[in-house]
Parts: sequence; structure tokens; C-alpha cells
Amino acid sequence: MKKINWVIVGGIVCVAIGLFVYFDRVQILEFVRAQKQVVLPEPVTFEETKKIETNVPSVPVAKAPSAPIVPAKKESSKTVLAAEINLAVPFTIQAPTGDWGQPYQDACEEASVLMVKEYYAKNTAKTIDAAVATKEILAMVAYQDKIFGYNIDTTSSETAQFAEKIYRLGKSEILENPTVDQIKERLNLGQPVIVPVAGQMLKNPYFTAPGPKYHMLVIRGYTKDGNFITNDPGTKR
Repeated sequence: MKKINWVIVGGIVCVAIGLFVYFDRVQILEFVRAQKQVVLPEPVTFEETKKIETNVPSVPVAKAPSAPIVPAKKESSKTVLAAEINLAVPFTIQAPTGDWGQPYQDACEEASVLMVKEYYAKNTAKTIDAAVATKEILAMVAYQDKIFGYNIDTTSSETAQFAEKIYRLGKSEILENPTVDQIKERLNLGQPVIVPVAGQMLKNPYFTAPGPKYHMLVIRGYTKDGNFITNDPGTKR
């Protein structure tokens, strides 16, 4: 009987395991994350936030983009906030049908605005219908091309402007470098917060590496341990 070369066998096994892990990495990641899944607070509608026992003062709003940006105060908020909150903001991916070509590749702003709009429109579904989301995103893109001459990487002020005009969402408030408590205050008022972010710094494991340099998403709440709850249109999860 020939001697078995255990080094070669071990190498083959390692390669086989490596290939298995590579091709099933998403499923493996899903399984690991499921074991660590955080139990989120029950979603609440805009009307239901009025029943939450807090001491949140009324917040003055500044019309964007003509009004100056409101600088955020650095000191900690003394407002009494709910221990946790999760606004019932319906979700959509920015590529509703799975087509990541333009304009969907850069439609995070439009998808974020649409999610907030549907929240105020009392859409109680967990996700927005793909056909509806596609139609609305394309309408927003066309509107931006008309008023700005472009639709990619719009600023906070530009995003607020087209959101106000196309959906009549009322006045927008823009905070520069907001504190955590300031964001929590808005959430306690039943107001989702759209945030522009450096996408690659989020290290979202479901982004196609290395992730978007510039991104927008919706903060819809926070948990008792201080983590924000988000609707990120850059991934279907």
C-alpha cells in the first residue's frame, strides 16, 4: 500500500474549504449575523410618536436651501428622550428591480427621500413596491436634471429642495455636524433623519467593496444600547 501524503491531502482539504467559504460567504455571513440579531423595538407611525412620553421641545425649522445651515450645538442635550424608538419607515433599495446601472447606482438620495415621503404618507408596508419605487426614483432624477442640470451626489440642501418641491413635504431643517442627542430629538418628534455619509467608512458588509464614497441613508430610530436603526438603500438587507 502506498503511503498517504498527508501534506497534499491537507492542502486539498484547505482549498476545498476555502472555495466553499468563498462561494457561500453571503449565506455564512447571514447565519453569523442572525445569531447576533438585535431585537429592535416595535415600529411606530408618525401619529403614534405623539403618544410617547417624552419631554422633547418643539424644534424651529429652517427652509432649505435658501435659509442658512443651522449649526449644531456641541453641548449634550438635556432633553428627556425615549429609551428607544423605531419609526415605521418603509424600505426600498435604490435599485428596486436589481438593476444597478445608472441612474440607480447613484440613487441613494432619491430612495432616501422616497422612504421618508412614504412614511409621512402613512404607508404601513415594510417595503415599498418595486414598480412604485422605480417610477418615483426616475421622476426625481428627471426633476433634478431639469432644475440642477444633474442628479448625481446632490448635497443636503439640494436634496431638501427637490424633496420639498416634488412631494410638498413642507420645510426641511438642515443641521451641520449634529450631535447624537439632536438626531434622537428629531426621531422622538416622529421625524426620520436623512444623512449624507462617507459610505466606505460605514463598513457595511453587504456593500460591493469598497462601497460608495458618498452615500445617503435614513436614520429611523435607535436602540437602548445607543445604536442607530437605519434604512440603507445601498443594500437590499
